[in-house]
Amino acid sequence: MFDVRVEDTADSEIVGVARHLLDHALAADLRDDRFSDSWVREINSPTHTFIASVATGDAHPVGFVGGTVESGRLQLDALVSPHSRWDQAEVFDALLRSILEPALSPIAVRVDSVEVWGKPAYDWHASVLHAHGFEQVRALQQMRCALPVAADAIPTRSFRPGHDDDALIRVNNRAFVDHPDQGGWTLETLQQRMAEPWFDPDGVRLFERDGQLAGFCWTKIHQQPPLGEIFAIGIDPDFHGQRLGVPMTAAGLAWLHDQGLAEGMLYVECDNTPAVRTYERLGFSTVRIDRAWHKDR
Repeated sequence: MFDVRVEDTADSEIVGVARHLLDHALAADLRDDRFSDSWVREINSPTHTFIASVATGDAHPVGFVGGTVESGRLQLDALVSPHSRWDQAEVFDALLRSILEPALSPIAVRVDSVEVWGKPAYDWHASVLHAHGFEQVRALQQMRCALPVAADAIPTRSFRPGHDDDALIRVNNRAFVDHPDQGGWTLETLQQRMAEPWFDPDGVRLFERDGQLAGFCWTKIHQQPPLGEIFAIGIDPDFHGQRLGVPMTAAGLAWLHDQGLAEGMLYVECDNTPAVRTYERLGFSTVRIDRAWHKDR
């Protein structure tokens, strides 16, 4: 039988387990850098409470469910190896119970809601979470394309920190009014993003019309594997209907190709049909679907 233990400290061993499971649970072409050094810094910050459950069998990690509590919201990531002799749903169920059941969990702060992500999502995520009363609330497509793309890019310039901050925040918040991750930015939010080790002001491409910021394409470079991500693309609603989506995305992809990258990547909500069609016209295709499930406590 596999063993389950719960940890409330993100020490080097737990981080190593998370990274090990990422390497063994996902195919090489679907891996990402979600357990990067910046993630370690974030989960160890004073504003977060870390919690993780690890399953071990035959002296090897076979499952990991972990994340943080912030402002009463517990957000978890779930990975289970497909290469062990145990059923993935059985392992995931044991890991989830060890965190959610009060008699087993060491969480010492208030938890009002729980969100669990499958990246990518599998049937065992859905079956176990539905049995625990969770409902799916989000579905994201990860799409990729070869670089360069054939579409013409719109002329853009680099973001200038300290000069363009207010304009970028304004357009971002107008473009992402109801978005759970990208909306409601403040100067502090922007400064946190700019403090990330991957931030490059040249990779934030701005398009202006008549002296007004009309849109931006914010890119991000992943080292392992080498991918150029369209981190966020926002068009001010005043400029909707002017067919800026494709050339703005192309501008970001062109900048990424200039940095020596051969593959582009982005995430888009599955129900955002217009955006998905725009990206398909640029040559993107879906490689995986990530899903999130939610439950109030």
